[in-house]
Amino acid sequence: MERVLITGGLGHIGSAIVRTLTNYDLTICDNLHTQRYCSLFHLEGVKFLDCDFSNLEEIFLDSFDIVIHLAAITDAASSFDNPDKVLDVNVVKTIEFLEKVDKSNVKLMIFPSSTSIYGTSDKEVNESDKYINPQSPYAESKIAVEKFIRRKVRNTNYLIFRLGTIHGISNGMRFHTAINKFCYQAAFSSPLTVWKQNYHHYRPYLHLGDFCELIKSSLLCNVEYNETYNILTRNYKLSEVVEEIKYRVNHLNIKFIDTPLVNQYSYKVNGDRILSNSSWVPRGKLSHSIIETLELLGYENINYGRERQVSSKNNKIKSET
Repeated sequence: MERVLITGGLGHIGSAIVRTLTNYDLTICDNLHTQRYCSLFHLEGVKFLDCDFSNLEEIFLDSFDIVIHLAAITDAASSFDNPDKVLDVNVVKTIEFLEKVDKSNVKLMIFPSSTSIYGTSDKEVNESDKYINPQSPYAESKIAVEKFIRRKVRNTNYLIFRLGTIHGISNGMRFHTAINKFCYQAAFSSPLTVWKQNYHHYRPYLHLGDFCELIKSSLLCNVEYNETYNILTRNYKLSEVVEEIKYRVNHLNIKFIDTPLVNQYSYKVNGDRILSNSSWVPRGKLSHSIIETLELLGYENINYGRERQVSSKNNKIKSET
């Protein structure tokens, strides 16, 4: 049985992955900085290290076959307030850690980057460096580590996944990203706070279940290694996300606010490369994520209705007939 180390394994993504990789010998390393103790509930057969990933030594890493490095400061918007801390954790400590991984017996390292590195674009962006235009310290930190991996990692296979905005429930959920935040506000009868300038902006979104399936495929060697991939389920306009929630919730109020653009720029992402170089197919649905999140938050008046579709021609959300 292959041994897998997951740093930051109690977070939104990690807490779902550890419950997906049931056929592996799993070890979680998490410093509990975000205090997601609930991610440990009902978790059986998994080893847990309450420590910072930077404290792990090469001799310890030698015992693992695969390292999934999720540990990071993840809030792009708030990274403007803590650029030095983002640099220290997301770049300096991460590079030092991955250097140790590369010197160890680890066969594969998986590094989750972010599609926010593209910043803004009028064109649909692929993985080409010409589209890279980071607009936050968080995005800049991801690019720095990507460059290190591609240029310096020599002994270990790697996968760099540029993730769209995650949606979907997990034990370690966070609520500062658009879909989860809006569901939280809707479930407790608060108005959705929407930045007016962003309402018709496109962003790539990634269903958490889809990413878990991609991780499983990666560990089974069903993804071409030593590559960088955009990972998304679908591109949506913010207005499409809001309309889907509005369809599921009674008496939803929307409060448009004028806020200077910081990290919420518009861009569409092309994900064809991963589809061509793996057996992975994204199947997650925005409506299912919204329904599950509302259920988790205890909202009782969900309109389950029929599945809604986004027209590729005019991008209007409509109910199926």
